[in-house]
Amino acid sequence: MSPGAPVVVLEGVRARDGAGEEGRPRGGLSGLSLALGPGVHAVLGAPEDGTLALAEVLAGRAAPLAGRALVAGRDPRRSAATRARIGVLAAAPELPDGASVASCMSVALRARGAPASGAAALLEPLGLAPLLTRRAASLSFSEARAVELSLALGVPRPLLLCLVEPFADVAVPSPEPVRERLRALAAASACVVLVTSSTVDASALADRIHVLDRGVIARTEPGAGERLAAAPGADPPGAGRPEVEIHVLVHERAPGAPGARALAAALASAPAVRAGAWEQGPAEASSTLRIRAADREAAALAILDAAAREDVTLLAISSPPPSMHDVRAATALHLAAARSSRPFGAPAIEGAAPLPGAPEGPFAVAAFDAPAPLGPAAPAGVPLPAHGDAAAGGRMGADPPGADGSPHATETGRHDGG
Repeated sequence: MSPGAPVVVLEGVRARDGAGEEGRPRGGLSGLSLALGPGVHAVLGAPEDGTLALAEVLAGRAAPLAGRALVAGRDPRRSAATRARIGVLAAAPELPDGASVASCMSVALRARGAPASGAAALLEPLGLAPLLTRRAASLSFSEARAVELSLALGVPRPLLLCLVEPFADVAVPSPEPVRERLRALAAASACVVLVTSSTVDASALADRIHVLDRGVIARTEPGAGERLAAAPGADPPGAGRPEVEIHVLVHERAPGAPGARALAAALASAPAVRAGAWEQGPAEASSTLRIRAADREAAALAILDAAAREDVTLLAISSPPPSMHDVRAATALHLAAARSSRPFGAPAIEGAAPLPGAPEGPFAVAAFDAPAPLGPAAPAGVPLPAHGDAAAGGRMGADPPGADGSPHATETGRHDGG
């Protein structure tokens, strides 16, 4: 393989997984073409999008229905030498038969031409040495996946590591040794592919984030906390940054005392705030104010200034990471804007009314950042969920777009796509 050449090349790959009931497909790839070089790549999606089908093809465990998949220029399904240099963590444990963990790992090590005595050296860096003498049948699901992860990370001279959810359902005491090992392997020219539904895991480690949507790569953007790109084309004024969502927890001191309603009213005219909504909390002790803004620092200052003016007590200011639902909403808006020559929200037919509150052009709709501690300097978040006018809450500013059928963002979660 020549320097600078892609490690992984997929050309028009069509494939189906066997992860559904009775071996039926749960997801698949629809003519996927992709080239991945050394580094850490996150493929962000759910099994229904084809993430598991992609993992099976990359690992050489399934042949594409059409197209071809190459690792270092060779078909991994047909080349045992290539498969020996691919580290794999599947969605479900696949340890070889053996009475103990040590014997299972010895079988796997011998199969790839490594010394059978190296099992302990693979487990110890991850804090898994106590598992070595355990009966293989006694391992839990997450413990078995942890053992397989240690085997994947220990592949000699790896070309590719294809890891399905390496930070979920894996009984590793701390994820940091795993991250360090993956970064070291990527720096040594390995291609690391994280197949995940967690935006947090994707942004925390990946150099590039590839959003897999119904069998095709819908978006590819920089990782490491950078925004999931705004739609192409000229940005409207003030849309130079991705929109963020900020949650403000407000203490409702007493009936009639200034609270979330007063803070929402004060922020309605703040230039740093685009829109927002508030909800009454349980037992009327606290309320949650959610706002959308282009600049989180400016919005945080506006919140603090407004709270001081209105004598409102703030309990916390935070920003959640986006969920897979949020990413789907962002991708839908991105593709709608990219495919349409008219501004987003403009009438589809002559004489039709524009969408309520729609901006005059495409705008940034998502960013990837890990959760941050509570406090005014919160990291970038996600588009504001749409909230109806409820008895215990209200809106300020423009409604978020969504009347065109695009999915709305919802409450965030960690692995809601899997």
